[in-house]
Amino acid sequence: MINYTKEKWLEMKQMFSSDAFLQAYDYDGRDLGAVYAKSQTVFKVWAPTASGVRLNLYKYGSEAEALNKHEADVPECYEMMKGARGTWSVSVHKNLEGVYYTYTVTIDGQSCETGDPYAKACGVNGCRSMVADMEETAPEGWEDDRHPADIEKNPVIYELHIKDFSNDENSGVRSEWRGKYLAFTETGTTFNGEGQFLTGLDYLKSLGVTYIHLLPSCDYGSIDESCDDKERYNWGYDPMNYNVPEGSYATDAFDGHVRIREFRAMVAAIHRAGLGVIMDVVYNHTYHMDTCLNKMVPGYYYRMYEDGTWANGSACGNDTASERKMFGRYMADSVCHWAKEYHIDGFRFDLMGLHDVAAMNEIRCRLNELENGEQILMYGEPWSASQTAWENDAVPAVTSNVHRLDEHIAIFSDRTRDAVKGSVFIEKETGYVNSNDTDAIKHKKDIKSAVCAWTGQGRDPGRMEPVSPFQVISYVSAHDDLTLWDKLMISVKDVPEYGKKDEEILQLNKMAAGIIFTCLGTPFFMAGEEFGRTKSGCSNSYNKSPKLNQLDWQRAKDYSDLTDYYRFMIRLRSRLPVLWRKDSKASEKIFFMDNQDAVIGFYMEDLKTYWNEAVVFYNPYGQNRRVLLPEGLWKLISDGVDIHEDGGAFDVKGEMMLKPKSVTILGRR
Repeated sequence: MINYTKEKWLEMKQMFSSDAFLQAYDYDGRDLGAVYAKSQTVFKVWAPTASGVRLNLYKYGSEAEALNKHEADVPECYEMMKGARGTWSVSVHKNLEGVYYTYTVTIDGQSCETGDPYAKACGVNGCRSMVADMEETAPEGWEDDRHPADIEKNPVIYELHIKDFSNDENSGVRSEWRGKYLAFTETGTTFNGEGQFLTGLDYLKSLGVTYIHLLPSCDYGSIDESCDDKERYNWGYDPMNYNVPEGSYATDAFDGHVRIREFRAMVAAIHRAGLGVIMDVVYNHTYHMDTCLNKMVPGYYYRMYEDGTWANGSACGNDTASERKMFGRYMADSVCHWAKEYHIDGFRFDLMGLHDVAAMNEIRCRLNELENGEQILMYGEPWSASQTAWENDAVPAVTSNVHRLDEHIAIFSDRTRDAVKGSVFIEKETGYVNSNDTDAIKHKKDIKSAVCAWTGQGRDPGRMEPVSPFQVISYVSAHDDLTLWDKLMISVKDVPEYGKKDEEILQLNKMAAGIIFTCLGTPFFMAGEEFGRTKSGCSNSYNKSPKLNQLDWQRAKDYSDLTDYYRFMIRLRSRLPVLWRKDSKASEKIFFMDNQDAVIGFYMEDLKTYWNEAVVFYNPYGQNRRVLLPEGLWKLISDGVDIHEDGGAFDVKGEMMLKPKSVTILGRR
């Protein structure tokens, strides 16, 4: 990386933020990177502060590979020509498919070698980029792969880490594919291969979720791809090459083609199962400052305070600057690349509160321009770890600004999460489902707002004003913080026994899920929540052992009754009035009953669904609670403990007794 004094960095900051720089160097072409054809490859980079740029072509993806083969690692070099608006380019007139490359950039008399920020492929550990013919890296049948029809109309999102999915030896996945992309392509897997309890993709399909949200799977830096150590683990929030799949999930990280082909094979397999694929994208920071972005244009892509220190709103020490035109455009180009080349069905933005509203809206606009692009989901975390160094009056994409975002950009509702189970930052703090009988009523107002997805009668002016339920992700657990099971254990029990199948915790888990699945907005849950996933009280397992993090398929089998409740609620949700609707008028179809205590009851009607009318009760008390029902005869669909399919639902009239810590649902056709 270029070595500047603090004064020089501040001088560069001032220049990059100026209108004069923007007017001189704003480049809106979509041809940056290596544009491949069999007859030639055109290399183009944006490096407005460089005095020279050289292209280096290599036979191998790393210096170590050449040494292992006892070959000289000497590049074939081409000087690049300066072009318009800060660009540099060169054309090499021969077939370079599979050739690795770097650039040597000279700035202020200092030179450094770097990969391509716009690389579509790379070698092991991502230091060298690779020229790739994307058509040649397509798995069989890729041209017929399509977005599953209509899944965006009633989305249910399942958050999953690629390695967690199949790492367990009981997963039934062949050993060489465990923890890899290809694990998703194997069908017919069962617990320990015994042929009875479904695992793998067949399990997810049977669960009824409609989208699989994959934790970061672009090339990241915290795992050494050169050694296939089964004990290596990271969530992946350490991006290096934004447009290239991570190599540690591929069966061969050295050949740049393999990760592309196997990632696409994974997507195609998930699509064949009728599910969509959502990518967790991390544009708010990079693995470190010594990146190809910072080598190509030092200081441009990152935020700096006026005292010369790098901004740290991400808690990683290197916040990126979405409000600078070329990085905002880079984000949009990258997202569109994944949508077009990998058929991704949605994007989740890590620490979206570190991006500005204008950049996020531009990404939404760019996605909409793609074929069927309006069906692609977009949502993110509307917060940051701390303050950052905003420029140019940028408006952050945080909760209080959700109404400024395009109406088809959603945010996680941490207020719903904390109202249900208590703050994620205070382990012993309780919420509506795990409070004692005295404290439950403190959360009643927020739970009612959550039911309405904080719209209409649930609005909280000045704090959270989504345009419609489409803008709200309702959830109680994600990869961050304690699992739902562990949170309930710690907050309720004096001595948590995470491995024990505790009936009290099991019921609280059901109640939490029952609330989320009867709220407006989009339900989202962490993989394994449906079978009481535990990490033994670890609240931040991002780099812990694979065994602690992996899905425990034995537990999935043992807690199948809890899983059945989730499966039932997912199926029921699409049959209940209003809940699947995402329009701004949806909450007008929800009518709360006048309960003076902490019990919440509401009536819904919509003639377009299986149950034309429905009544839902939440009972947060530790004992039975008697309630009056709306006039007429009702079918009991679930009392929060037992579930009743259509033929098993029995009639209730006048009043009924709610079970302790339960979500009761009644319907009428």
